[in-house]
Amino acid sequence: MEAEDAQTLDPALIDDPTSLAIGGELFQGLTRLDASLRPAPDLAQRWDLSDGGRTYTFHLRTARYHSGAPVHAQDAVADWTRALAAQTASPLTTFFGPLGAHYPGDTLTTVQALDATTLRVTLLQADSEFLTLLALPPYWLYDPAGTAQPPSGSGPYVLDSWQRGRSLTLRSAAGAAPPRVRSVSIAIEPDSAQADVVHGLTGPQLLDFARTPHDLAAIHRIPTGRTTWLGFNSVAGSGYSQGERLAIAHAVDRRRLTDVAFFGSFLAEPATDLLPPGIPGHVERTLPALDPAVARKGLDDAGFVGPIDLFFSTSGTVLRVARDLQDQISLATGRTVNLHPTGDFFNQAALDQLPVIIDTWSADVPHPADFLEHMLRSGAQFNDLHVDDPAVEAALDRGRVAPRLDDALAAYQAAVASVTDDGRMIPLYSATEPYLVRAGLRPAFIGSVVPYRWEDIAGQ
Repeated sequence: MEAEDAQTLDPALIDDPTSLAIGGELFQGLTRLDASLRPAPDLAQRWDLSDGGRTYTFHLRTARYHSGAPVHAQDAVADWTRALAAQTASPLTTFFGPLGAHYPGDTLTTVQALDATTLRVTLLQADSEFLTLLALPPYWLYDPAGTAQPPSGSGPYVLDSWQRGRSLTLRSAAGAAPPRVRSVSIAIEPDSAQADVVHGLTGPQLLDFARTPHDLAAIHRIPTGRTTWLGFNSVAGSGYSQGERLAIAHAVDRRRLTDVAFFGSFLAEPATDLLPPGIPGHVERTLPALDPAVARKGLDDAGFVGPIDLFFSTSGTVLRVARDLQDQISLATGRTVNLHPTGDFFNQAALDQLPVIIDTWSADVPHPADFLEHMLRSGAQFNDLHVDDPAVEAALDRGRVAPRLDDALAAYQAAVASVTDDGRMIPLYSATEPYLVRAGLRPAFIGSVVPYRWEDIAGQ
């Protein structure tokens, strides 16, 4: 059960969570994301890497679309070219950046079908995120010669019916190994008590459930790939020394923050890293813990009198967070904390006008580059803290071009360590999405952009 209907089931256009979850059952990419959100073979059974990590040669397995047409390497050229066509008006064209295309109307020149089962892709430069991108739209393949709407994919399910705004029904596709769950009915009614899996419950609904627990269902809180932090701008916030930043970090009780602001922590968990648990590369860091004595002494030793001016967007959720931070930091340090809800927050933050901010990022792609290249890369559009650190840049450079994912993750972790150890960014919480699951069912929850797959559900 979903709280909102799918907006589209066209792989060239999908950019909302419901469409992504349903589309992932209908379509496949050259790769798929495994249980740890690492890229694994899917329509491509293997690939060769050459030219310093720039050229991939994919070898496709035998597969058919639901239309009956065989999957060919040329389909990738046709499908991706259509996604880039100006008339398609895809919101996803920036994901073709590694191939040298970014905007509607750009030409795809770096992809070549060598034969029916061999596809060669040449990147502008080595890119550790590329194999992850291939597991998501707009890279999903579909029958380019078909006329069905939505297009005919090769995934484990076929769309059986779609009553807009009310329900969708999927049935298992014909194949040698049909999924255990043969059909799926998805109702767009978040408060129904009849569903096996309910998604989209509000905080008050979750609290009501928690007050009357029973054995008919269980709540699973799944990482979403979104994280929020307290940050100090390197320009506007240059008056805060490292000692002062770390002292303020010791004035924050993350568990209290999520309990107060997120309905008993149903919708968020205390952060243990700048990268949230739904992103490969997340680690359980030892972040500064609440210690009012250390916080107060650190500010006293630095001669910091205050006040602390905290800026944030006018979102109701962020206002709850800010008010609790105001209370916590004031109580722990004895300093005044002034709150500044800011209507044009993101514009002012980008202009380096806000010294201390509450900021957040939600990943579209479960890879650390989706976070860190935007937040920490010098000159990046969303580097709201004006981070410009040679050590961070070097780590990002290593992570971006590493041919092995483990090497990329290690480099990105080093970039995170640089800004968290320095107190430039104080991770606060990572968002979670609650799922109410009927007793006896065992979804294999993954997290981030792929919460779970119906074909992987076990139980009665």
